[in-house]
Amino acid sequence: MRKMASMPSELDKPLRLPASLRPELQRVHGELVPEDELKEKLSGKIVIAVGDVVTYTLLRMHIAPKVAIVDYRTKREDVVFEEIRKFGEEVYRVRNPAGYITPELWNAVKKAIESPGKVRIDVDGEEDLAVIPAVLFAPEGAIVIYGMPNTGVVSITVNEEHKRNARRIIEQMEV
Repeated sequence: MRKMASMPSELDKPLRLPASLRPELQRVHGELVPEDELKEKLSGKIVIAVGDVVTYTLLRMHIAPKVAIVDYRTKREDVVFEEIRKFGEEVYRVRNPAGYITPELWNAVKKAIESPGKVRIDVDGEEDLAVIPAVLFAPEGAIVIYGMPNTGVVSITVNEEHKRNARRIIEQMEV
């Protein structure tokens, strides 16, 4: 497979995460936030939640994200939180295999962030890499939050540096 030369304005082919990038994506990009500090950290912010456990945690704390991206799996095990199934004024369903960002996911994240209401994106496959398009499409100051297994909740306050980092990762992905 060849590497992307530059990021297209609209993804029209699935991008695959090469093994060489996995270690970088396994480290914390952002800030680890203790659960008891989430309400204060997220208050008044546009919040995009990636992952079932972090979405469930927010909903349990009465924090409704703008966008929730879930795959109904946690640590490779099927899990269904009824609170998540009830969330969202709109629901988009997309396919996205593990280790990929598909055009479906890319476009759903963009559309969800632009939507006036709360949106849930149900992913058939894996949602982990949705953090990348979420950071790219979120307005500056929005918070992308995701769970890091056995580590905690990670919060990225979107800024130009985070957007550049996301573009750099996308450019290194394989078409």
